[in-house]
Amino acid sequence: FPVKSLELKEGTLELNEYQSIFRIFLKVLEERASPVIFYLVLSVACREEEHVCETDIQDSIFKMMNKNSTDVLVKTLNVAWEIFDESSGEFSSNIKLATVSRFLLPALLSASSHLIIVFYKEKLERLLKVVGDILRGGEESKVKTLTSKCGSFLLFGALYSKMDQAQVHSKGSELTTLAADVLRISNLFPQGKGDGKEMSSFLVKSITESRKETFQEGCSEDFKNLFRTFHCSIQNCMISVISCIQNIEKLYNHFIFKDGSIWATIIDTEKEIKFEMEQEQLKTRRRQLVTIRQNAQDSTMPATNYIQSHYLSDSSLSQDIGHYDFTSSLNEGLSDTAITARVNEQLSSVACHFLELEGDELGSHPCMAQFVAVVKHMESKQMYPVPTGSFSEADPPLWMKSILGVLQCDENHRNVKLFILKLILSCPEVFTPFSKTFLVPILTLIGSGSLTGSEVINYFVSDLLIMLLSWSTQTGVIPDGSEMEKMSAVRVLSFLMRNIHHDRRDILRHNLELLRSVLEIWKPCMVNRVDMDILERLLSSSQQGEEGSGVQVLAALLVNEMIDPEKLTDQKLALSLISRVDNKYRKVFQAAAETCGMLLKLMRNKPSFFDGLKSNIWRKLEKLNNSKSADDKNRFLEVLYFMHRHYPECVKDFSQGFQYTLKFKTGIQLSQCLEMLLATTESYLEYPENLRSELKMIGLQSYLIKNNSTDQKIALQILDNVIGSMDSALVKEYLDVIKDLAYHSDSEIRKIVMGLFSKQYTSTEDVNIKKMSLSCLMTGLSDKDSSIQQSTIEFLTSSDLLPRDSFDHIKTLLTNLHHPDHENTLVSHFPVSLLSTCVKTPGYTKKIFSDPLDQCKFQEQIVNTSWRQQHVSTMLPMFADTLASQTMATMASQSSQTSGMLRATQLSTMEFAPTQGSSVAIGFDSTSSLSQHSGSSLLFSSKPSNASSSINDSQSQDLKSSSLEIGSLKLGKRFFKAQKESEY
Repeated sequence: FPVKSLELKEGTLELNEYQSIFRIFLKVLEERASPVIFYLVLSVACREEEHVCETDIQDSIFKMMNKNSTDVLVKTLNVAWEIFDESSGEFSSNIKLATVSRFLLPALLSASSHLIIVFYKEKLERLLKVVGDILRGGEESKVKTLTSKCGSFLLFGALYSKMDQAQVHSKGSELTTLAADVLRISNLFPQGKGDGKEMSSFLVKSITESRKETFQEGCSEDFKNLFRTFHCSIQNCMISVISCIQNIEKLYNHFIFKDGSIWATIIDTEKEIKFEMEQEQLKTRRRQLVTIRQNAQDSTMPATNYIQSHYLSDSSLSQDIGHYDFTSSLNEGLSDTAITARVNEQLSSVACHFLELEGDELGSHPCMAQFVAVVKHMESKQMYPVPTGSFSEADPPLWMKSILGVLQCDENHRNVKLFILKLILSCPEVFTPFSKTFLVPILTLIGSGSLTGSEVINYFVSDLLIMLLSWSTQTGVIPDGSEMEKMSAVRVLSFLMRNIHHDRRDILRHNLELLRSVLEIWKPCMVNRVDMDILERLLSSSQQGEEGSGVQVLAALLVNEMIDPEKLTDQKLALSLISRVDNKYRKVFQAAAETCGMLLKLMRNKPSFFDGLKSNIWRKLEKLNNSKSADDKNRFLEVLYFMHRHYPECVKDFSQGFQYTLKFKTGIQLSQCLEMLLATTESYLEYPENLRSELKMIGLQSYLIKNNSTDQKIALQILDNVIGSMDSALVKEYLDVIKDLAYHSDSEIRKIVMGLFSKQYTSTEDVNIKKMSLSCLMTGLSDKDSSIQQSTIEFLTSSDLLPRDSFDHIKTLLTNLHHPDHENTLVSHFPVSLLSTCVKTPGYTKKIFSDPLDQCKFQEQIVNTSWRQQHVSTMLPMFADTLASQTMATMASQSSQTSGMLRATQLSTMEFAPTQGSSVAIGFDSTSSLSQHSGSSLLFSSKPSNASSSINDSQSQDLKSSSLEIGSLKLGKRFFKAQKESEY
């Protein structure tokens, strides 16, 4: 075996063989709990901080504790105890602490109560005396004492997490009686009152006094680390003790959070914690043990429940399983609930709980998991009131005020504040109702730049902002209460703008989405407060790779209407933007063109600025259009296309340069040109007499019949816009062209075609056009797309076509909607049309129920899911005669305990299908999505998300069910240097 498992490289054959051999030892350990194997595994694993099979070791320990007898397990655990309690110096302090934390602790946390009592009765005197020891002598002597104290506090934490209050904090218990005797004889706690609380009081007193212990200047680095480990162990022990014996939030605050000096003792303030947006390798989430007492009502872990046999009714065994149900004979007189409880009691789940936290420097801190666990413990125990509305007025509990004071104190070290913030990030749902209290202090820290260590957006700042934004969307709380609050948000905005750029495009996209979300959700406190100097510096930057970042920032500001047009008087910003159109990179000049369109749209009502802006842009476009270079011609079309997305009026002045040469264009460029023509169809309607020739020169018919779904959609929409100005002959000519598209494979195209024919059916008087339109609409009744079917039915049954009276309705239907080629379809449509007259009756809109279900009060009924209760009248087992008396006894006991119960409905006896959700009728939409290539050139979503709109509805939102996601932003997203940017 190698000395350390990390010597073997990941993915190699040697490592695979090593793991296979090691797992064989673990398998033997599970089955036999051999002290020799236990020592072997322990001695190998404790040489390093984390063994390559660490998870397997933990799992094997849990299985070992559940498969072997108490006597065997005590002998095995004594192996670890002897290593920890050894005083000859054979084992280092690191080995001893690893033995306790990684072997003895998880084993005890998964042990039975009887084993815990047996083990601690033998060791309690030694543990109490170690806790009472005073640090004396030189550094070597103190190292031994500190090591013993660390292990002892860890073991006491395990004791208090496993045993309930009656066994460790009440009179009459074996452990408390023994502890009281030891403390009295050793004179460790002379103030004991004989009430069974001596052990807890002694531990709390010792921990409180130990918090004052500190190392002297000039000591070694290892000694400092050991002292820090000591303070972590006493803090974790305090959490374990208090969470076991107390249920009052005020006491949790007093003993765990209130003392502000503890943070500097458990956190290394000399080490610089760095965060990078681009990480070297994946920091996996690590399972960490927590020693918090978990009661049945408190546990968030699902209980192990076994399904009853009646759930097999959905399987292929349902035919015969009832004939061989022998469970009654084994559990005479017991209800199904009692049987399940017996099984669950026999197979008790492991009492220790894991928390998975990110494996970075803060997430893997020895105290982080314990703090997260106690925070969730207090919430689950409902120790303090949690508001469900009026979140802006919520008063936080005392413990939250204590950690808030740590964040706001300027004297506290940066690492301490980072630890507190990581704690909040690890359980953000607990802090959500009190977001008003924490929002501005955290924004102030981010805006100051003190969290990052340098002017850069890292993953920690990103996570914090996503958390704050999600709080705002869930509670409606934004930083707009005072001028100070608004300035804290503005500083964060300025921080994001200054540091928006990143060489990696996916990280730049992430930063821009973050900026967009901040602007969108906190808009009320940022309007007209944008630092224009930062924006101008970004736009005028000549640094390689940064050319497009400023353009993207300006676009984000324009999309969210953050720039007041009245305050834009200098053309300098506009000229910097226009200069980006000449950039050699396509993604830069495309974004610049789109942003120019936004700026034109914004400034159209300010002629003094708009005229100069427009003339500068038009000169640039004319220069490109008049160039003889093919590259410049292509650039002209791209610039014009992206500009027209926000300012479509620009196409009219330049359409002559490309509309008659479309036949020479293909692919994306053709689709973009057609979209631009769609934006300027009004110009064709100015001279209706020239419409035929214009459309012919464009070649519209060729794009309608060309087998390209993207171009066909755009061409259909152009036709939809101009068909109202055509004469009957031209209309018929084009309808003849598109009638076959009613059978197109693309449902979007079929939907547009149906919309066109429905308009023609109601607007024209020409018999031939009407007949052709009716024929097409009849095909829509049998379309494979349900939304097209529904839209066609709604149109053909509308009051504009058919009268409300039933008799007149039928007569008009058979007269006007008859088509010789679609008689079968009409017959199928006839009953649907007749039933549609019911919709127009006065009683149709009357509500069946007076109130919506979410506002109704329901009477709770207990449903009896017993297999026998459901099948008592329909199915008897073949051995019913021999078990008649048992069955009657069982039924009698059940009926006496479950009076007023309802029998669960069986799927096999239902005579109707369960009600399905109501379908929403979708009308003909001729403004469907266009070219798949016509996406925005911006790296962020220019469409408003639901986040800002949900702020208004946040008062009634379930805070627990809300995930920390804002659009494409997600808490915990990480970027790695080896990650391929496959989407770009």
